[in-house]
Formats: sequence, C-alpha cells, structure tokens
Amino acid sequence: MIKGIYQSARCLQSCNKNMEIISNNLANVNTLGFKKQGLFSEILMNTGAPQIRDYADTSQGEIYGTSNLLDLAISGEGMFVVKSANGFEFTRDGRFHISDDGFLVNQQGAHVLGSNGEINVSAFTFSEDNKINISKDGAVNIGSQNLDTLLIAKIDGTEYEKRRMGLNFDPTQNIDDIMPEGSYQVLQGYLEESNVNPILEMENMIKVSKDYESAYKMVTYLDGSLEKTNDLGKI
Repeated sequence: MIKGIYQSARCLQSCNKNMEIISNNLANVNTLGFKKQGLFSEILMNTGAPQIRDYADTSQGEIYGTSNLLDLAISGEGMFVVKSANGFEFTRDGRFHISDDGFLVNQQGAHVLGSNGEINVSAFTFSEDNKINISKDGAVNIGSQNLDTLLIAKIDGTEYEKRRMGLNFDPTQNIDDIMPEGSYQVLQGYLEESNVNPILEMENMIKVSKDYESAYKMVTYLDGSLEKTNDLGKI
C-alpha cells in the first residue's frame, strides 16, 4: 500500500512537470526556430531508462519566405552556431543582420560563425551588383567573391544538458559534431517557424489532466485505506 502511494505520488510529480512543459511549448508556438520539449512518458518509452530527462524534438518546422536576404532557414538537420559572451550556442532562428562593426549577428548580437570563425563583411562595399549571397551548402559570397561557409552543427535533442527552456541550446565551449555536406540545405530569404503543434499540445494537456486526476484519486483512496488499517490495529 505504501508502495502504491509512492508510485501515485511520482505520477503526480510527473504530471505537474509535463504541464509545465506543455505550457512552455504553447507559449512558444509563434517563436521562430523553437524546438518543442517532449513529455516524460515519451522519454521513458523511447529510452527504457527510469531516469527522467529533458528532451528536445528537433523535427523540422514550417518554412516560409521573406524579403530579407539575411533571413536564413535550414532544411534538414543541423543548427546555426553563434558565439555569445558565454560561449557557443546553437539555434534554428535565422534572423540575422549586419552589426555596426560589420559582423553577421543574431537578434541578441551574438556573432554567427563560419568555418573560418566569426563572419565579418566590413571589408566589402555593398551595391546592386555586389550583394550578399548564401548558397544552399552555406557558402557566403559577396558578389563573385567567397567569404566563408556557415558552420552548421549537429545536435542530439536527447542530450538534455545542452537544452534550455528558451530558444537556443545551452552555451558550450566546444563544437563536437559538424553536419556532413549534403545532409542539409541553407535557404536564403526564408525563416523556420516553431515545430509546436497547438492541437497536439492541447490533446496532451487533456491527457495529462486526466492522468493527474486518476493519480490523485488513487493517492486519496490508498491514504484512506491506510488510515482505516491503522485504526483497526488500535482496537
């Protein structure tokens, strides 16, 4: 009976955490490049391990066109690499622009990395015939001159220590895996939407609510039975 109460209490705890995850996913349904978090039950079924871990669903979000040459999206796997004050970060949010000192940066001002390091275009003068052009393999060209190639990192969504509740993955001092050529395409003038499906998240919310209610009833029932057993023992 004590074991049953313990297991039901663990279920309540998991349901609370899953509600937090679902709420966070729904809050980021319109956040560009956001990768949703999976629920605990999905992780346990996929890994077979009793340990509860965070999990990021890195599946492709919808891609749509823009009129900005510095808006970039990745079709396939991989993430852009940016360098912030805390180290390297990985993101699918391709809303980039040129900083005042000539660096290609993201919305937070972190420098976008290429194969040769931080991408800087300050040595170039832009004109109608000398535009920035980024090919599908990530090559950054100014007019007819190649400047660098975007660094596209490979991220395993099950490595929870690299995952934040926010948009990017956690800072690290190392870039361990690079995506092989041909396994992705960089699309210039496009952005990727969040991969959160609000209908599925609402379905998950209803299911988790029912699981919580069932677990709560079980705890209440077992607690009442245990109290009656203790009262009988006093007679």
